[in-house]
Amino acid sequence: MKWSKRAARNLLLIFFKMLGILTRPLPWRLGVHLGGLLGIIAFYTLGRERARSLEGLRTAFGSEKSDRTLSLIARKNFCNLGKGLIEILNLKYLNKEKLDHLISIEGEEYLRESEASGNGTILITGHIGNWELMAAALSLRGFRLHVIATPLYDPRIDDVIVGLRAGFNIETISRGTPSSSRKILNVLRSKEILGLLIDQDTRVDGVFVNFFNKKAHTPAGAAQLALRSGATTMMCFVTRLPGDRHRITIEKPMRLFKSGDKEKDIKTNTAIFTTKIEEHIKQYPDQWVWMHRRWRTKPEGESAFRENA
Repeated sequence: MKWSKRAARNLLLIFFKMLGILTRPLPWRLGVHLGGLLGIIAFYTLGRERARSLEGLRTAFGSEKSDRTLSLIARKNFCNLGKGLIEILNLKYLNKEKLDHLISIEGEEYLRESEASGNGTILITGHIGNWELMAAALSLRGFRLHVIATPLYDPRIDDVIVGLRAGFNIETISRGTPSSSRKILNVLRSKEILGLLIDQDTRVDGVFVNFFNKKAHTPAGAAQLALRSGATTMMCFVTRLPGDRHRITIEKPMRLFKSGDKEKDIKTNTAIFTTKIEEHIKQYPDQWVWMHRRWRTKPEGESAFRENA
């Protein structure tokens, strides 16, 4: 790693730690409001991230929205990300009573029914709203949750996030590690909940499906696991509401597409999951991570998955 990149990461880690220390004594809403202001400052100062966000918004919405509207969405998006950062940094100080006040849950009965039926459960979502807060809330409701995650670029920051999840009894399964496949299958055999985020272009086995009418390389693991395991499969989302409260929405169990053609079934179900995520983003465009380069990988080959998801 080049010295400049290492120095930048060290400064970022120090900044996050100091931000957590400084906002801890503040009332929750004041701290979150401060995070929003920091997000707006970041919008005006982080030129590369702002440009990537606007590029993503233009790709998704094209001529549907004016440049001014897209800029306002991006600005609010940075504000929401800033708020989410403060929430995550102070997540370990929340108890069930505080979370119940901040978060409402719709569709919890579907998780209870799946649990009672003795099936494992696959929960599919995207990087929309504060997904870490959603996981903590579900765990405090008594659900045993495991999440599959790609390790972050800086192991020290990754350790902080993994530690926060562990504080809520949430296991992080690192994608691509030698033991990940065994752990994933054990979760479903144990009739517990496996959470997956499938809306980013990452270096994993995937297929190309439409995302805002443009081919996007999308992780295929959720469809592979759902088809192979027979686990109850549901979409879930968390939405930031006015007043910085949150709503978790768990949708009815999905009926998977099954034709008997393995590759076709994986691709079709991945497309169905992705369409659900797209629909939610269209409703709340300021709550997705537009700075992520979603269409980075080009569809030279239509699929690239193996049987080790």
